[in-house]
Amino acid sequence: MEKSYVVVYENLERLEADLNLYNIDEYIILNSQIAAIYVNESFEEETLKSIKSISDWIPSVPMSSLINITDNLESGTSVKIASGIDYVDKNPYISSSGKGCIITIIDSGINYLHPDFLNPDGTTKIVSIWDQESQFGTPPTGLKFGSEFKKDIINEYIRNNDPSLSEDTIGTGTVASGIACGRGNLNREYKGVAVDSELLVIKLREYKDTYKEGKINYGLSDFLAGIKYAIDIAQKEEKNMIINLTLGERSRSVVVTTLLDTFNYLTVSGVIVVSGAGNEGNTDIHYQGQVSSLNDIQDIPIQIGEQKNLDITLSVAGPDKIAAAIISPSGEISYRVVYAPDDYIYRGKFNIENTFYEMRYLYPWIKSATQELTIKLNNVKPGVWTLRLFPEFIIDGLYDAYLPNKNLISNETRFIDPNSFVTITLFGAVSNAITIGAYDDKIDSVWIGSSKGPVRGRPIKPDLLAPGVDIISPSKNGNYTTSTGTGVSSSMISGVVAILMEYVSSQSTFKRNLLFTEVLKTYLMLGARKKDLYIYPNVTRGYGVLDLQNTFIQLAKILR
Repeated sequence: MEKSYVVVYENLERLEADLNLYNIDEYIILNSQIAAIYVNESFEEETLKSIKSISDWIPSVPMSSLINITDNLESGTSVKIASGIDYVDKNPYISSSGKGCIITIIDSGINYLHPDFLNPDGTTKIVSIWDQESQFGTPPTGLKFGSEFKKDIINEYIRNNDPSLSEDTIGTGTVASGIACGRGNLNREYKGVAVDSELLVIKLREYKDTYKEGKINYGLSDFLAGIKYAIDIAQKEEKNMIINLTLGERSRSVVVTTLLDTFNYLTVSGVIVVSGAGNEGNTDIHYQGQVSSLNDIQDIPIQIGEQKNLDITLSVAGPDKIAAAIISPSGEISYRVVYAPDDYIYRGKFNIENTFYEMRYLYPWIKSATQELTIKLNNVKPGVWTLRLFPEFIIDGLYDAYLPNKNLISNETRFIDPNSFVTITLFGAVSNAITIGAYDDKIDSVWIGSSKGPVRGRPIKPDLLAPGVDIISPSKNGNYTTSTGTGVSSSMISGVVAILMEYVSSQSTFKRNLLFTEVLKTYLMLGARKKDLYIYPNVTRGYGVLDLQNTFIQLAKILR
């Protein structure tokens, strides 16, 4: 077994020397500030405190898909209708189709044999695939695992109709790729948005049964390695790139910085990050409360269903500090975890339930500059558990508690008194990202599962909504299927952004400064369809629903 950490360092030469000293030889330098290290299961996390070149670290946390395959083709909606791309196709003065742009999909892989991913000459539209699970080839330069497959070898397997090079066994990666830029070769009615964009595919390693048997998740370290690979390809190909985030870390209430912010290349012109907002709008994984004084001890009941493990996270606003303990269904109580400057990890056992716990109190936490308290329960038993809070230092008193993303845990595991707001996934909170919620065109309303803001320390999120319910796309089996979720919506917007980037680049008055994320985001928000009933922006709808035609009208005004 293997586990991993993302570490923050200051000097690369010192870091590599220190890792060698501690016999840590499996690591990836992600950028000038962070690295991912891979160690065996017996590695003691406290060892990282002894490595002087490491200033901070976090365990690699589980990430989950923001796409739910619904397989509801009879009542599905085509991408061309949902996205409004017909306006571009039928307009004789707009010829944009996503040329000169690479769309990166970091997900479950792709069915590269699907006709919708083939060019008119029968060759692939995929620049390369990094299959993190494959041992068939060699890893990309600077990376430690998996196999990189370039266009030439993919074309060879296509000519032989051989699917064995790299397979998408789940299907969400194929879905995201097809919505963003599938050609519709199998059925023109089901084509994607930016049909002439190329694809960069990163198939992440799968981890099974982390919280509940039968559930699959991905790892933060592997995901960040995928970001590094995408940046390497963008620099090599010298083309515009859109990185479509169809995975989510757990939700957060306070975000000052994220690990994505350490990748400086994500802020340059021609590199755009699009992220799903999250699918936690109605999933009972968030609780919000407020303590009024140091004597205001509060209990948060948590119903836990049949599962192996569970993580609980407590985030606190401002400079406040709140200690905590966990109480088992039988009434045993854990250590009370209080603030200490040494980041001590409390470990113990509930004897009756035979459940082990690990608790860590971070203050200030690297991502929020506020308190972050994490509780890990291993071999957890069903029943009502209680998170007990003990105020230590209170000014505002506001706090948020989170469980893992719902699609990774038991349906019965939930906060008994949940709050559906403040559920934006961590990377959806990034300022330099276009964050997309999901809209249900069938009922002309926000999809009930779409995560909501706000995120303290960041602008209002989501930025806008896009259709994301039962959208038709290529399937892993070579035909078509339907899917729902904010990862569906972000894939649609990724294709739209590719269309806009080509259009801007083709204008005689083209200015490179129009290809920054914040600029293109502005035009999407200006063009978004709004209802008089609501005040914009707001934490559910952002600046409105995607309206591609009006976005072109707004964009044309600045390109005169």
